[in-house]
Amino acid sequence: MSNVKKLKKMVIFVMAFVMIFSVCNVSATALYRRGGRNYVYRGSEYKVYYNNKKLSTSSRYAVMINDNVMIPYKYFLVSRGPKMKSAYNKYTQTLTLEYKQTTVKFTLYNKYMYVNGKKEKLNTEPLTMRMGGTKLIVLPAKALCRVFDIPYTYNRYAKSVSMTPPATSASKPVSNNNTANTNVSSTLQATAFNGMTTAQFIETVGPIAQQDYRNTGVLASVTLAQAINESGWGKSGLTQKSNNMFGMKTSLSGNTWAGSAWDGKSYVSVITTEEYGGRKVKITATFRKYKNVAQSIADHSAYLANAKNGSAKRYAGLTTTKSYSQQLKILQKGGYCTWSGYVSELTTLIKKYNLTRFDK
Repeated sequence: MSNVKKLKKMVIFVMAFVMIFSVCNVSATALYRRGGRNYVYRGSEYKVYYNNKKLSTSSRYAVMINDNVMIPYKYFLVSRGPKMKSAYNKYTQTLTLEYKQTTVKFTLYNKYMYVNGKKEKLNTEPLTMRMGGTKLIVLPAKALCRVFDIPYTYNRYAKSVSMTPPATSASKPVSNNNTANTNVSSTLQATAFNGMTTAQFIETVGPIAQQDYRNTGVLASVTLAQAINESGWGKSGLTQKSNNMFGMKTSLSGNTWAGSAWDGKSYVSVITTEEYGGRKVKITATFRKYKNVAQSIADHSAYLANAKNGSAKRYAGLTTTKSYSQQLKILQKGGYCTWSGYVSELTTLIKKYNLTRFDK
């Protein structure tokens, strides 16, 4: 009789083990293959947006592997998103993507790609991943967006990546852009900065400044340093009330410069201290109010690129150099700030926080 009881207990134990093992398998977010081995992915599921529209679902999402956000290419790039052309050879395991004037070829599990025939390295190779019961090919999102000139934003705090349609067909920043591009993939409000650390501020604003650089030629490192300096990391009273990151007044250079992103009427009045004839006096000044932070950045860059002093550009040569130190010197020479330590202070910010990483 005791043997029967032991047998029953053993059967119950085995059944429980099988049930637990099955549950564990179900709870595994996804499976992927790398370096000839299979792995269980237990990281976060990252949301994917294209042109401000959420594309990711419970069975199709981005993942983080080797510090690279990987996305199922067919779902997010071919069927949806930018609608790229694709071809996959299952025998050679070669994937070809075409978009506008660019052709990129990948080979599964190899850390390189060919961009219009030119070989480039990848930090993380294309992988296969079983997601939602389907075997998918996932590719590094940032590398993809870079070669296809698709503006890309990664937000590690929101666990999301955003892609937007390219503003132009050009692959390099333009220096004579007369129209400020306000179609930036962000509705970011300055009030969000209140709870952010300095690192969070940089990672949030950096991608917006980077996209603006591609459109205007004003280096993202310069934009970020100025925004930090002039808005107090986005926490100044003016910035909080108006999304105005640079203290842009309602009247600048006669408002005759091209490409302003400001609507021409929204403003806030702020009591400020200014110096006249060596005396500091308090005045009530009117400052531009923007719908979001990205619009403030776009307006500021349009001003730097197009403002005039008489018939000549106030900051001539700014958008034709890729040297942040040279851009800062041009700003001071043009009278952006009369304080002698301005360039030195911004240079310190750029170096301390490695802001040049956004100048790409």
